Amino acid sequence: MKTLAEIFKNRCTTDTTAEGYRWYLDETGIPIGITREISAVERELIELKYISLDANKTLWHSFLLNKNAVSIPDFFGATRVNLIFFWHQLDFDLQQEFSKLVLGFSADYQVLFLEQDYGVILDLSADTSNSAELEEFLLAAVADFDAGLVFYKTTSHELNRRLPEKFAAEFDLFKKYRGTKTSLLKHKDIYLNYLVSSEVVSAYPIFGDWFGNILTLDAELLTVVKCYLENGFNVTNGAKIMHMHRNTFMNKLDRFIELTGLDVKNFDEAAIAYLLIRLRRDI
Repeated sequence: MKTLAEIFKNRCTTDTTAEGYRWYLDETGIPIGITREISAVERELIELKYISLDANKTLWHSFLLNKNAVSIPDFFGATRVNLIFFWHQLDFDLQQEFSKLVLGFSADYQVLFLEQDYGVILDLSADTSNSAELEEFLLAAVADFDAGLVFYKTTSHELNRRLPEKFAAEFDLFKKYRGTKTSLLKHKDIYLNYLVSSEVVSAYPIFGDWFGNILTLDAELLTVVKCYLENGFNVTNGAKIMHMHRNTFMNKLDRFIELTGLDVKNFDEAAIAYLLIRLRRDI
């Protein structure tokens, strides 16, 4: 496939916006167009199987694989795009089923697979009113497929020539710092995972000392503190979520402060405690 451009010269293209070509995928999934005038004998000799690709899908497929500047068309009049990446462990047949499932969900979304390990849902709708509906759908997909799926929703980006660069940067960050216990990761989750990465914690001895204390604590105690912090320092709500008496909940918070020296009732120290608790992957 790599020699097609040389063999057919002006009768071969990788410009996915070009018309009058039959489209094929090479071994890396990059679409290659061969002029429709190529004879049946020639097609048989090079053993190509024709595939039908929507023009927009083909363009985005090329963009995802090449990560280079591409011609950005006017997608449904959208000026911004939300990228939702997902990691999956699906075999080829399940990939096809998953693709059909999501493509049937809404005309505003397109699903493409990348290197058989990662995929991306491109939310091309300028109207974000249905974002909650999409998240509900993604979580339902996790339940429907008996495989490890983790979704990651980014912030929105402008639809311009810097999009491939931004996608590549976020995708690398996602692959490195995605969590393991959450089905739907948000942008802030990836950032928090980065902040509590081992290289950050090991940068200063005091960070390691604090984390060493966290490692020795009972998981339930840490879960209480995490619940308290994630619910706006609200003891009543936290106790209700943990199915505890309010006084029991408060006693556990005080016990954490005593054992770690981190006063979680103080915002700055609470932030440190939260990051270190996040580093405990079993919480």
